[in-house]
Amino acid sequence: MIMAYQFEQINPTAEEWQRIEDTYDSTCFHTKQWCDYLHRIHYAPIIIAVKADGVHIGYFVGEKIWRGFTLITAPFEGIGTYTQGLCFFEEVSPEQRICIYIQLADWFVKHNIAYYLQVDDWQLRCDRTDWIPNNQFTHPLLDKYAVQYEVRPTLHVALKGKSEEELWAGCHYKSCKYSVNKARKHNLRIKIIDRFEDIRPFTQVHHDQLVEVCAHKGMKPKPSQSRQRMQALCESLFPDRVLMLEVVGPDDNGVEQVMSSGIFCIDKGECSYWTGASYQRYQKYCPNELMVWEAMRMLRDRGAGDLNFCGMASYKLKFGTIYAYVPRLIFTKYRFIYNLKTFAKHCFYDTRFFAANIIRKFRTAAK
Repeated sequence: MIMAYQFEQINPTAEEWQRIEDTYDSTCFHTKQWCDYLHRIHYAPIIIAVKADGVHIGYFVGEKIWRGFTLITAPFEGIGTYTQGLCFFEEVSPEQRICIYIQLADWFVKHNIAYYLQVDDWQLRCDRTDWIPNNQFTHPLLDKYAVQYEVRPTLHVALKGKSEEELWAGCHYKSCKYSVNKARKHNLRIKIIDRFEDIRPFTQVHHDQLVEVCAHKGMKPKPSQSRQRMQALCESLFPDRVLMLEVVGPDDNGVEQVMSSGIFCIDKGECSYWTGASYQRYQKYCPNELMVWEAMRMLRDRGAGDLNFCGMASYKLKFGTIYAYVPRLIFTKYRFIYNLKTFAKHCFYDTRFFAANIIRKFRTAAK
């Protein structure tokens, strides 16, 4: 017999925010700091208290968005949020979690809050050591309850309970260990940005590096990676929810340079490698490998569970990562809402891809 759950939209007090952050499965993306960031970039968080037979058992954290109709998303694409959704005081099974989402979607419809709900829940991921195509991914529990879903594959490495030696042993020798040792031999070192007034210049340099990386591929940074959003994110999460790193060292002329930089979102559970970039002229010194390795060590020392690399770029495999297939649960009363949203998404990315090809062709012709 499936238990009946009750839901209530709330405006959390400081005490309630602390309770949300103390749940066993919350991430950085469930916190007040992250919701403050969403407010700064003009998105409206929505917080729902979840009860079972009148007993408060957890929360739902997402966004309420108007795009011609109301969407509840956890998260919405393009805002730099990787996973959200439910979080609980005590551990619940994946099947119970899915049942709660089904009832929550019905509750949104019944109370005319939204006719569309989508959720990317880190706790429902399927870990694999081998790669499979997205169209071959299946989730038995979601299939059992006839829940529509897509998949967001990513790479992650487990940090909790591992010694530095175990993490190092998991890295690939030639592509990672050699690069880290090469960077150290060249006297590269890590600089932690730990003063609020340094955030703006840090994000300026970091964004410049990211623009150069994207330009080399004939692309532009994602909307979530604009300099203004980077600064808003770092300021909102500072000091205890963000790790801002620079790799500095001497160039061929002996002049110290910022060669690469990265932003890591911190939590006791899922930490995220939000973004990283380096100037191409300094990549021969391997600053990125040193930065990621040192970040893994620092996050482990802070008690992090997993480091989500937030994507499937092949270079991320060198750090001992495994594949994580995160299902995107989709609930909609009217099928056309999902179709319109999917069409708009494809138009956006197809336009970006077309523009990137035009830029690439012009640059090739200019050379």
